[in-house]
Amino acid sequence: MPSIKLSHSLRALLTALCLALCLLPCFAWGEDDEDTLDLFNAFQENSSTASRAPKPLSQTAENVTVVTAKEIEQLNAHTLADILDTIPGIQIQHNGGPGITAYTYIQSANPFFSQIFIDGISLNNLGNNFPDISLISVQSIDRVEIVKGAASSAWGSALGGVINVITKAPEQGRSISGSATASIGERTTTDTRAELSGTVDKLGYYLSGGYLGSDGLLPTMQIGSRYAYAKLNYDIPNSGQMWGTFSYNHAGMGDLFAQGIDLKERQEKLIMLASLGLRYTLAEGLDLEITGNHSFNSADFSYFYISDGSPRWLPDRFREQVSGGSAKLVWHKDNNLLAIGSDYKHQEAKYIDVYSRKVDRWGVYLNDTLALGPVSITPGVRLDHTQTSGDQVSSSLGITWQVTDKTLLRAYTGRGYNVPILIGTDGPSIKIWTNQIGAESTAIPYLWVKGTLFRNITWGSGVEQHLAMGSELEVRTVPVFNTSLGAGWTYTETTRTSDGSEVRPDRPVQTLKLALRYDDHTYRGVLTGKHIYWNSMPDQNGRYGGLIWDLHLGATILKRENNSLELFFSGHNLFNGTQHNNELIPNTGRWFEGGMRVRF
Repeated sequence: MPSIKLSHSLRALLTALCLALCLLPCFAWGEDDEDTLDLFNAFQENSSTASRAPKPLSQTAENVTVVTAKEIEQLNAHTLADILDTIPGIQIQHNGGPGITAYTYIQSANPFFSQIFIDGISLNNLGNNFPDISLISVQSIDRVEIVKGAASSAWGSALGGVINVITKAPEQGRSISGSATASIGERTTTDTRAELSGTVDKLGYYLSGGYLGSDGLLPTMQIGSRYAYAKLNYDIPNSGQMWGTFSYNHAGMGDLFAQGIDLKERQEKLIMLASLGLRYTLAEGLDLEITGNHSFNSADFSYFYISDGSPRWLPDRFREQVSGGSAKLVWHKDNNLLAIGSDYKHQEAKYIDVYSRKVDRWGVYLNDTLALGPVSITPGVRLDHTQTSGDQVSSSLGITWQVTDKTLLRAYTGRGYNVPILIGTDGPSIKIWTNQIGAESTAIPYLWVKGTLFRNITWGSGVEQHLAMGSELEVRTVPVFNTSLGAGWTYTETTRTSDGSEVRPDRPVQTLKLALRYDDHTYRGVLTGKHIYWNSMPDQNGRYGGLIWDLHLGATILKRENNSLELFFSGHNLFNGTQHNNELIPNTGRWFEGGMRVRF
């Protein structure tokens, strides 16, 4: 097995190196356009996820990836899972086609150890800490910020990392605007969505809704998913803003068809999220933000024999709701950014009407960013009262050094934790100590390179202490004749500290992501390639050779001021490749879809 792993690693590394070398002769033809400037100004792009306050990435020590609205639209994506599937360092295990359950691994960390937030509300359920990314439509997403590695000093229980989804804001300067999108593909896979947005005086609004359905790209994997989203903003002149959000996501789907064990599964899911917030300027450089939120999550699981359709097991039924709030003060000066805040949650969970649990959890945190010329120091600390696992203290320390205007160095260390599931017995938490060093540079003309080395040691309740060591490399070019290339490679080796033996399964060893993009503002295209070496157990009969290639095309055929008509087309798994970690959950084969989008 070590020789197999080594050969796979060498292939991935050589592919990335060859790609970079092939690009070098082309650098002389780089174009000085908006995309070029975006690449060179990446250091100054703001991210608010790492420290709970917006600051430039040049002052962010954590390994953070930001996905913009433009990048999302180019993918012709359906759900959040489709977006994350293209990000270096993230592995997605799909149970089926669009909208079907998907599991998120951040640098091979357990998918139940990461937190996903929508408008500041956690998407993770209480039953097993699972975030259902396949239910979140892309329509209302403006950007996605990803912190790879422990983020507990800011967010609490977030051992594996944080994915923060930031939704669209109301359109400024127009009383009404919007879009309508419709697509259809094989097996009647349809996605229809619409949105309205605008601002009237001080009141802004954003509304969207849609339906995603399919007869099943895999046997019995039918889905019918509906969603609605609303956001209202009210500007307080020279002082701040008030806002409210509401989202509704409901889906019925087949989630498993395992002929080998004569089992199929049916799921019904409902997630509702709501929030109210106020951001107010108390004094120059001092802002107060207060939010309240509520979430409701229900899931019903039914199990049947494939052979005769009769029930195999009793159904499972979960009902959960969380009410809470947060408050924070953000003090920002030229050389200092300080965020002090607290979070509170009242959580209730019920399982099959026979088991229920209520807990009250709170946390207080402090995260600082001190800029000393080209060097920024970012200490953070958080205290959480979990009720079920005692009090948890999480701390972190980071440093960035902008060596030149084109090269940035990063170092970060932090302690994090994850609380056990609420439906279970009280017990110790799972803990992690993470260390990262990295560099980011545009010193090579027309090329952006980012590299990170990480070391994570995990121990605690029900987890045998293990060490995950790895590296991540990302490369992107500026457009050459409107065409750019990107590549990302991640390698992780996870071993037990007791005897050095390998931890398997569900620990992907390496991931390779490739992208070829073309965009001349009329025609666009993205070709993506993905390889995940899942390193599954032999009896799982996983198959993951080669790459899975997807092609996304689009053309704006009519455009007049704020109105446009766009046609788009996607080909998925173009070469009908096989890439899954378990024969019971195969990946979808080659399939195609197309559609149109109208903006006004």
